[in-house]
Amino acid sequence: MRFTFSNIGVMGGRLHGLDALRGVAAIAVAVHHLARIYKFPASPFSPSISVDLFFILSGFVMARTYEDRLRHDMTTLRFIGLRYRRLFLPLAVGSTIGLALVAANSGLAAHLVAAYALILCFLPVVGRPAFPLNVPAWSLFVEIVCNILHGAILSKISNMQLLVVAVAAALVFIPSFTMGLSLWSPAFTSVLWLIPRELTCYLVGIWIFRTYGDAPLGSRPILAVCAFALALGLASINAPLEMLALVCCPFIVRASLGMPRMRWAIWAGAISYPLYATHVPVLQAARAMGLQPLFGVMLAAAVAILIAAAFETRRGGTKPRGAHQIST
Repeated sequence: MRFTFSNIGVMGGRLHGLDALRGVAAIAVAVHHLARIYKFPASPFSPSISVDLFFILSGFVMARTYEDRLRHDMTTLRFIGLRYRRLFLPLAVGSTIGLALVAANSGLAAHLVAAYALILCFLPVVGRPAFPLNVPAWSLFVEIVCNILHGAILSKISNMQLLVVAVAAALVFIPSFTMGLSLWSPAFTSVLWLIPRELTCYLVGIWIFRTYGDAPLGSRPILAVCAFALALGLASINAPLEMLALVCCPFIVRASLGMPRMRWAIWAGAISYPLYATHVPVLQAARAMGLQPLFGVMLAAAVAILIAAAFETRRGGTKPRGAHQIST
């Protein structure tokens, strides 16, 4: 099967609104890191809300794709194996670039090799930084934690019990947020404090699908994408607005579900995860090579597109099912 981005959206079961949101979120995170790496003024878009949205989408998609099987014939181990397979390649490419860059600057020390081996297993270094070779990998570690809980426990409980768990997670997350603990930093302890925050988002995503399925909220899905871009801007102003933006995200997700097939959304969804998993080490390498920011952006986009193309081509021999229909 000849790969083109235009045929991703006709493989069946794809929700283009989620693709659009995912693409906007990935670009917002990349712009944030571009500003930090090239020492520009801070980005006006919140990377934190972008990651929160990823977890809401992940809970929604995992419930949509796997929950019925997890209740019947799929083991948690099999589920986690599928998640590793789905998430591994872009993370491995980004982390290998990160290892090569650090090794070129300071040599290939034993602790770097250990960090590289851990990151390929989606595990942190117990120290600071927790993910020295590829910063966004922290969220993939938390994603796998959520997936393990989903396979072992969450898929087996009722919607009411799920709400109780979500409230419990929120009761940890909200006070920690007000105390500044559930805000990202490179330290291992910071990543641990972020687990309740992202687990709350993941649980909300599960609840949305269980309660509403694919039924959209309203009939103007493009407004949901615009609203998300606005929420990203508001969340960057202060903590109360960040919390307000987070509260709006579940409604934005539901409002996006009615989006028809649109080429730009297909592209955005296809490259969102490869971009997210590789952009930091690629931009760091570009700056180390003396490349101007525009060329760094082009290089990061090219790497993401190549990985997306390779990944979809590899999967293209058979009609995709389940999580192969919706990248997350």
